[in-house]
Amino acid sequence: EYHHPVVNLAGTNIDGVSEPKASSFHCNYQCNFLRTTMAGRRIERIVSPTIKGPMHRLIGTVDVDGNGTNHPLADCDPFMLLDHAVVPKPNAPPFGAHPHRGHSVVTILLQGRVKSWDSYHPTDENTVLEGPASYWVDAGSGVFHNETSVMDDPTDPTQHMEVFQLWISVKEEDRKKKPAVQYDSHLPVVDALDVEGNIVGSVRYFVGGGGAIKPPHPITVARIIQNGGTTLKYPIDSTHGGFVVHTTGRALYGDEAKEVSSEEDSIHVLADAKDSSEGYLQVTTQTDEQSVYLVCTGEQIKEPWCKKLIANGAVVAKDENEAREIASRVESYSKEGLSSGNFAPFGDVPRGLMKR
Repeated sequence: EYHHPVVNLAGTNIDGVSEPKASSFHCNYQCNFLRTTMAGRRIERIVSPTIKGPMHRLIGTVDVDGNGTNHPLADCDPFMLLDHAVVPKPNAPPFGAHPHRGHSVVTILLQGRVKSWDSYHPTDENTVLEGPASYWVDAGSGVFHNETSVMDDPTDPTQHMEVFQLWISVKEEDRKKKPAVQYDSHLPVVDALDVEGNIVGSVRYFVGGGGAIKPPHPITVARIIQNGGTTLKYPIDSTHGGFVVHTTGRALYGDEAKEVSSEEDSIHVLADAKDSSEGYLQVTTQTDEQSVYLVCTGEQIKEPWCKKLIANGAVVAKDENEAREIASRVESYSKEGLSSGNFAPFGDVPRGLMKR
């Protein structure tokens, strides 16, 4: 674990671009931030999770043919899907090798261990990550992958795998690129300061904040633990969309918030900024209880997309017809792979061999 003595931005700007990491830089930034006339981002809606067994669906609904989990929050540009689950047994979930095409996927591993494999780098079959860590897949023109829990003692709750899985939209040109996989188990952790410079908690960056994951478009995923009875102004680029997932505690999200949030996995969708002055999200925690929440923000893609579920995975394309056509081909690739152990990623990429 890397713990930086500086606060909030951990030596990076809001887009994750490296900046000097000296304490004087942070102090100057913080003072300038407080002297501006910036306003806080507002929350436009709050959505409860759809619960199916151990899985909580937070973002994302059925595909173009009505298959999948029906959920009232279909997307939140640039984010397409978000699930939260605690997996209490090894070698789960039982999806097996499954396809992704036309989007990015990041597994936010809070606790436990996960073994990952992908058909583009078949020699990495035994890559095992221990949480907290991030596993990022740019599916591009197409890739098969698999990830399963690893634990020695399923009766020990501290070994259970707890994950968020987040799907992220990309531009049409990105869907023609080769797939890529990234890992980060040395996540930046920084102190969180209130407006008076007091430490009120910590911020762990799963994506952004100077971490190793380099997304194709600016994305930040941060898990914040904030002390009770404190107020934090978390910086957010005014052009970015996103949301907050409330996990534990009681908190008010946004300057104008009047409803205290306490529901686990409730999603708080950020309203689009009115102008460039709306550069932060204010979070005020209640009583003496810590609050834990996940903030996901990113550059809005603003391009159409359609999702087709197939072979325990998904194809994303620019329209319904293309999604169905590609999914038909992918289904045949999946059947071949499940039969022979040799998975053929669709697109200009190598064939991947998965040991059965």
